[in-house]
Amino acid sequence: MYTFDHTALSVSDLDRSVAFYTKLEFAPDQRWDAEDGSLSIVQMKDAGGAILELFCYRDCTALPEYRTELATDLPVLGTKHMALHTTDVHAAAKALLAEGLLAEEPTVLTGRLGRSYFFIRDPDGILVEIIETEK
Repeated sequence: MYTFDHTALSVSDLDRSVAFYTKLEFAPDQRWDAEDGSLSIVQMKDAGGAILELFCYRDCTALPEYRTELATDLPVLGTKHMALHTTDVHAAAKALLAEGLLAEEPTVLTGRLGRSYFFIRDPDGILVEIIETEK
């Protein structure tokens, strides 16, 4: 009856975030702007139809410090991060490094459930997990 529809993020600079998520293979699909300039929303889609919705409020609040690290964020109730899957997490790391989305090659870890992953941060510091597809 239900399937996943979208993930929504609030960002501080819409153009910068659209550029970042475009490098992660999302393409802008729709945009809405409030008449008074207080809010803009961009909906982006990836090749598989996954939707990423970006909200940009003129008067936004910075990401809380505890949200910048998994160790301090995971114990807090609520949404934790978004994850993008790939067939080769090591190749993805090299590609993100080449795209300039990483300053150095990340340490690829194996999660408790057996999948390889690493994290990157979007321009606002929001954690994005890159995780290998189950084989």
